[in-house]
Amino acid sequence: MSALYRRVRPLTFAEVVGQEHVKEPLMRAIREGRLAQAYLFSGPRGVGKTTTARLLAMAVGCQGEGERPCGTCPHCQAVQRGAHPDVVEIDAASNNSVEDVRELRERILLAPLSAPKKVFILDEAHMLSKSAFNALLKTLEEPPPHVLFVFATTEPERMPPTILSRTQHYRFRRLREEEIASKLQRILGEMGREAEEDALLLVARLADGAMRDAESLLDRLLLLEGPLTRKRVEEALGLPPKEALSRLARGLARGDLGEVLSEARRLYAQGFAPRSLVGGLMEVLREALYAAHGLPGEGMEAPPEALLGALTALDEAMERLAKRSDLLALEASLLQAARVFPGKGEVRPAADLSPREAAQAGAALPQGPTPLREPGASGEDLPEFHPTQPLAPPGLKEAGPSGGVPGGEGELAGRWRAFLEALKPTLRAFLREARPGLEEGRLVLRFPEGKAFHHKRAEEQKVALLPLVRAHFGVEEVAFLLEKKSPNPRPLSRNLPWPGEKPARGGQAEGPKASEPSSLTPPEEAPQGRGSPQGPAVPSPREVLPEPAEGFPFEDPPGQEVRVEDPGDSNRRLAELTRLLGARLLWVRRPRLPEAEEPVSEDDIGGTGI
Repeated sequence: MSALYRRVRPLTFAEVVGQEHVKEPLMRAIREGRLAQAYLFSGPRGVGKTTTARLLAMAVGCQGEGERPCGTCPHCQAVQRGAHPDVVEIDAASNNSVEDVRELRERILLAPLSAPKKVFILDEAHMLSKSAFNALLKTLEEPPPHVLFVFATTEPERMPPTILSRTQHYRFRRLREEEIASKLQRILGEMGREAEEDALLLVARLADGAMRDAESLLDRLLLLEGPLTRKRVEEALGLPPKEALSRLARGLARGDLGEVLSEARRLYAQGFAPRSLVGGLMEVLREALYAAHGLPGEGMEAPPEALLGALTALDEAMERLAKRSDLLALEASLLQAARVFPGKGEVRPAADLSPREAAQAGAALPQGPTPLREPGASGEDLPEFHPTQPLAPPGLKEAGPSGGVPGGEGELAGRWRAFLEALKPTLRAFLREARPGLEEGRLVLRFPEGKAFHHKRAEEQKVALLPLVRAHFGVEEVAFLLEKKSPNPRPLSRNLPWPGEKPARGGQAEGPKASEPSSLTPPEEAPQGRGSPQGPAVPSPREVLPEPAEGFPFEDPPGQEVRVEDPGDSNRRLAELTRLLGARLLWVRRPRLPEAEEPVSEDDIGGTGI
C-alpha cells in the first residue's frame, strides 16, 4: 500500500486546497485553449506544485465532459498512474547534464501518440547545470507546437533569467492551518475516523504550511486506535504537554523561578528535549501575545512588552541549544527569559529596563543619552553628560554629584558597557576589542594593530550601530580607527639598569629619551612634568612601585607603597620589569656571572636576558 499523500492526491482542480491565484488562470487557459509553451511553478515543499503540473497534463488530453480534467477518463487515470506515453516526468536532480538534455531534445521531436500534446514535467528544475540550461534554451524559446514544458522548483532564484523570461511563472504559497485541518478532517471522514479539532490544528501547525507533511503525520497517527485527541497526538509525536508548558509560562509571568526550574527539571527528566520545550513555550507565549492584542489565543496576565521580550530571549536561546542541549542550558534559557517579566507584585516600566532588556521588550529607546543610575542615587543626582567635553586626566579625582568625573572616563566606561550589552553577541565580540573615546562630537573607536579583522567587521556594521550610538552617547557619528605601532619602538630594557649596573646621571638610565623619569629616580630629583605651574602635581605611575613579595609570582602588599631602594636586587628588578611589561614571571634562568664583578652584557646573557 502506498503512502497516504499519494492515495489522496487531487484528481481535479477543485480538490486542490488553496492556491486559487494559480488555479483560476490555468482553468481559464484550458477552457479557452490558450495554454502557454512553458510554465514555471515555484514555492515551498508540499504545497501542490507537482500535483498541479500533473493536473495540467491531464487536462491537455482529458476525454471527459465538463470541467477538465475530470479525473475518471482513461487519459486522466493513465497520467495519474504515471503510465501515459505522452506525459514524461523527469527528475532534474539526477538528470542534469548536457547529455540528458540532448536525449530530451531527441524525444521532443517525436509526435504524441494519443494526446494532443506531449507534456514534459521537470521536477527540481533548479538542479540543472548551467550547460544543460544553455542546451535547452533554444528548444524552450521555439519549441514544436505539440510540446508543453512544466518546470517545478523550490528555488526559483537559481534559475537563469533567460529561462525565467521564456516561461509563465506562478508562485505557490504556504497553506493556512485552517485549510490543512479542513482537508485532514475530510480524509478522516472518508475513513470513518474521528479527531478533535485541536489535535488537527496541532498537526497543521507542525506541518508549517505543507500539505504533504501534514498528510504524512496523519498517516502515522492513523495507527492509533480510537479518536485522535490532542493529548494522544502529543504523546505519539513526543511533544511536551500543553498544560505543562502553560505552567512554565505562568511561572515566568509571575516571577516564580522556583516553580519554573522545578517544572523544567521534571519535563527534562521525562525525556523531552530542551529545544522542544523552548519551542513549545514560545508557542504558548505567542498565543498570549495574540490574546493581548485582541486576536484568538489563550491569554496571560503579563504586559505585551514582556511577552515580546521573552519571545526574543527564547529565540536567541534556540541557537545556543543547537550546540549544547542539556538541563543547564535549558535552565539558563528560562532564567534569561524571566528577566524581562516584572517581579512579584511589581510592574517595571520600560524606562527602568536596561538597554538590552528594553531592546528585547520592544520598548523605544530614549532620543537622548540615558543616564546611568548608581545604587541609591535619585534622578536629580545624575550627572549631565556632554559628548564634546574633553575627558579628565586619569589621575584627577574631581567628583561630580554622583561621585564620578563629569563627562569623563568613569561615565564613558559605564555607557560603553551598557552599549555593548545592547548589541548582538556576534557584533559585541568585534567591538569588545575597541577602545572608545568622544572627540569633537563623535564616538571614536580605536582598535589595536593586531585586531584588523575586528576593525573591518565592526566598520561594516556602521549603519546598524548609529541608532544605538545616538541613544547611548548622544552623538550622530562614529569613527573606526586602526592604530599602528611606532616603526622604531624604544626597547624597555634600555631604560632599566641591569643588576650591578649604575643608573645614568640624574638617576636615569641611558636611552633615547633621557628626559623621561626612570622608575629609580627619587621623587625630589624627578623632572617637573605635571607638577609644573601649568598643572597640579600628579606623580608619574613609574615613580612609585610596590615592593614584591617573597617568591614568584610577585604580589603587591595590600594597601602599601614601597619605594625601590636597592637597584641591585635582581629579584626585585625582574619583578618590576615584568610588571611594567604587563606579563607574569614564571621562572628565571640565571646566567653565570664572570668572576670579576662587571656588568653582564646582553650578548653574554643572550637576547634580553629573560
